[in-house]
Amino acid sequence: MKVTRKRIVCLLLCCLPVFTSCEIPEIPQIDIPISDAESVTDAENPLPPPSERFTVKFDENEAFPTETERSASERIDPAIRKAVELLNTIGDESIPVSDCDYDARPKARDSLKYPQSKEIYDHILAKVSAFEDYCFYEKDYPGEDLFNLFVSATDALRIDHTELFLYSDGKIDGSEYRAGYFMPGDWLNKPCDDREVIRAEVELCNAVVDRILQKMPDGLSNYEKCCYFAFVLAAANEYDHSEDIFLYDYQAYAAFVKGKAICSGYAQAFYRLCREADISCWYCRGTTPEGRHAWNMLDTEEGTIYVDVTWYDTETIAQDYRDGKEQYLFMTQEDFDYYGYVQESCQ
Repeated sequence: MKVTRKRIVCLLLCCLPVFTSCEIPEIPQIDIPISDAESVTDAENPLPPPSERFTVKFDENEAFPTETERSASERIDPAIRKAVELLNTIGDESIPVSDCDYDARPKARDSLKYPQSKEIYDHILAKVSAFEDYCFYEKDYPGEDLFNLFVSATDALRIDHTELFLYSDGKIDGSEYRAGYFMPGDWLNKPCDDREVIRAEVELCNAVVDRILQKMPDGLSNYEKCCYFAFVLAAANEYDHSEDIFLYDYQAYAAFVKGKAICSGYAQAFYRLCREADISCWYCRGTTPEGRHAWNMLDTEEGTIYVDVTWYDTETIAQDYRDGKEQYLFMTQEDFDYYGYVQESCQ
């Protein structure tokens, strides 16, 4: 089926520490004001009557094996309900989004130029996976550029093992290169040395992901799964316009747990959900006419399309969202270029 030109209206973001701002491109011909995800069902501008093609069931007396799973349910269930409601407003047309075997994708580690970078990569992976410390000293690398070796290794890890950067990142302290643990907080301003607290936050984040997947309606196509993921993230969060943004606002953790994030958090969260569902997705960074930004790219049977879930958290939504027929979540390459996106990296 030929992928026709689509309009997008949704949300996502991940900019990493170099992304100091993530702005949402201006959408032409937008004239329906909304204040948040809930307001799309207000009395003045009701959504089309739902077809109830998709349903989700919740047990009021559900017994949770752990308090972490109970907390995850309390955090994300309202957003799941809203997502399924919105899912029932989309049209029947579907984009053939591709499956992906992520284990078969080329690894960034394999592209590292120097053996020392691969050794640093392997050491950090083992240590951080176990919530342990590591440290590299410039004196142990005479005549070599430890800075570039370390940065290239951590950049490769960020691509191959995004889950590690929910709670740890490399920290350079003079001539020493060490782990910086956080969550809650950030390693620059509020590092966390209590590894049990960090483990608990990681478990909560993972439990939220599991809950989203567990409650996903049966029989969805990859296209419908992407709609569901974006709707959940939109309903569960609000865009963080504050200037005081901690590092976790750049991570998927913010979108899954905190309820407030910027473009990078949305985009990384969407990428995580697609990866768990074996849907071919990429996390992308670059610019729009308004500044630095992050979004996602999906592979389809007929080429690539783009998703920017942050558009769903704007104060206004395009009129064509209302008719239940236009595909308002996805951008073709034509749309992507029209709105002024410039892609610098995709991983």
